[in-house]
Amino acid sequence: MKLSKKFAVGLAATALVGSLGISAASAATIVAGGATFPLNLMESCRASFAGDSTANSAGHKVDYTGVGSGTGRSNFFKGDYKFAMSDSLYKTSDTSYRTSFVFMPLIAGAINVAYRLDGVKPAGTVLQMSSATVAKIFAGQIKTWNDASIKADNPVAAQPKLLGLNGQTKFTLKKASATKATLAATLTSKAVTSKSKNLIITSSVDGGKTVKKIYNKKPKAGTISLTVPYAKGTVYSITLDKALIGSVSVDATSVVLPDTPITVYKRKDTSGTTNNFANYLNKAEPTIWTKATNDAFDSAFPGTVPTDGSFVAAQGNDGVSNGVMSKDGGIGYAEVSFVNERQTAGKPIVSAKIKNGAGEFLAGSSAGAALAVGAAAIDSTTGIVTFKYDNTVAGAYPITAVSYGMANTAAYGTSADNAIAKSYVNYVLDTCAPEVAEIKGYSALPASLVTISKAIAAKIGA
Repeated sequence: MKLSKKFAVGLAATALVGSLGISAASAATIVAGGATFPLNLMESCRASFAGDSTANSAGHKVDYTGVGSGTGRSNFFKGDYKFAMSDSLYKTSDTSYRTSFVFMPLIAGAINVAYRLDGVKPAGTVLQMSSATVAKIFAGQIKTWNDASIKADNPVAAQPKLLGLNGQTKFTLKKASATKATLAATLTSKAVTSKSKNLIITSSVDGGKTVKKIYNKKPKAGTISLTVPYAKGTVYSITLDKALIGSVSVDATSVVLPDTPITVYKRKDTSGTTNNFANYLNKAEPTIWTKATNDAFDSAFPGTVPTDGSFVAAQGNDGVSNGVMSKDGGIGYAEVSFVNERQTAGKPIVSAKIKNGAGEFLAGSSAGAALAVGAAAIDSTTGIVTFKYDNTVAGAYPITAVSYGMANTAAYGTSADNAIAKSYVNYVLDTCAPEVAEIKGYSALPASLVTISKAIAAKIGA
């Protein structure tokens, strides 16, 4: 099942208009593809680009297919794609490698460690993981969910704060009296839509065995303060429409983990998401994840990938996310938007909170990715971003990636195709990413990096 919404919007025009100086009747489509990491953003941008009479008066279209970064680069170098996206850097070993092309950053985003685990208590608990625990899980060294390393990352503690849905919801809990507590709920306009039906809060004093519904109303954007019944040990779980956001508690609560076997979902295609994820594991925990990064998970894996069914290959960010949500005990890595859209649809998938260099446990978000990009080293000429996984910036999410666009210079492709690719790249940088990146679960590039990208984009078709 694929939950990403695909849109096709066309514009019929009749006059000689547009910055390219061509007739609307000559509207064309360029074939593009590559990384699945930015797929949800590309689907939105290419749809709005086709219908934007200012940026694209001729109604040109970009037909983007998510096939993975490796295949995307290969198809681009062979000339099959006139525009491509890759989350990993090109290599001289890429098929039909050539030097005459344009490569620039277009969008950033968090790679979430997504999991499904039934039977965690208290219900709604979002698990925390250190980099060592993540590395051991994906190296096949941790095989069950009640492993001592996971337990150590989730000690007995109060949990008075909760963020969810890419930072669009926030809940804080305070004890008000012996029998009352105050729960403040902040929902942004991006979290609450015209289709939103209910904000549900339940309480339990016995770890989820007995659950009582204490609030159920239509949500509104903004902050509301609720007085809720309290008894020592109460855990409150919050659901927005179909999405289980998580739980909060005033008192210290013990996390109980089932002994469910872990099933790791990995990419079967050559993937920039894999490359960035494996690079994080290698740089953060080199004694556990001993191999350098690679687009192919099996090549980056420190040893031989188990063949006992504990590791399952899946196609694209969609395939990994679908596998995780369908398997109790499943875990995988995917761009935050793919996890969020399934949570919003009520699917049983959660983003683990990963420990960053500042000692915070955070789920991936647009804001966290933006802070990670801000802490990274950026080549002012090429725009290439090198992440510092041990940065101590508060709020920075440690597993972040940048997706790069690829287009032709005048030496390759037709001038008409190159002109469409150039218009589309500038549209993403100037209009689409700033407007919809956060809504879609991505992070638009900072202004300084956009300036670098636009300077590089000026070379498309030149």
